[in-house]
Amino acid sequence: MHAPLNKDLQQPPNASPNLDTNGAPDDDRTPDPVVTLAITRDDFQAAAAPNAAPESLKKFPTNKALIEAVNNLFLETYESFTGKARMTGSGEAKRLVIHFHTAEARDLCVGSTHPEFPDLIFHAHDPRQLRSNEDLRAIQVTDIPFFIKKDNLMAYFKKFGNITSCRLFSRPNAKVQQARIVYDHADSIARFTDQWAVYCFSTCLRITPCSYT
Repeated sequence: MHAPLNKDLQQPPNASPNLDTNGAPDDDRTPDPVVTLAITRDDFQAAAAPNAAPESLKKFPTNKALIEAVNNLFLETYESFTGKARMTGSGEAKRLVIHFHTAEARDLCVGSTHPEFPDLIFHAHDPRQLRSNEDLRAIQVTDIPFFIKKDNLMAYFKKFGNITSCRLFSRPNAKVQQARIVYDHADSIARFTDQWAVYCFSTCLRITPCSYT
């Protein structure tokens, strides 16, 4: 087959693209419409708790093996699966998170069982909603001197309830630290709606419920 001829090569010699063959402007020529494409990236997630799936863990004992098995099967099963399964968290909070381009495929996966890992049950996963729900059980602690360590904070604040996570951090060049402490129940932080400070190691630490920030 011959390659299609360039459209400009089919014009008479010395003819301008905007002039007719007599040299007059071509008033009938209209500009090509400008097409704007809006590209959106949809991300619909589902998650399963691998540590609650002993049969699957026996067959796929490592994170890598389980992730590869899920990727391989779901790429064949669900057209909009991204092929990017990942593991987050640890212990009881460990989750295998998978991503889809459409809600329909995600919902189909959530409502299905898979013979390769029958006890690995996926549920709809929305990290933004999880973060919002977590804020109802979390406090932000500020003005923490550097001599206070994470274990010190855990030892003090566990008297208010069961702590699920504690992250101690500091900003660049900061003179004090901050911490985000998450409990397993919102009742554990109820006192901090009225009490906005505590004394820990003879130091006044400021406390704000994360739902207020």
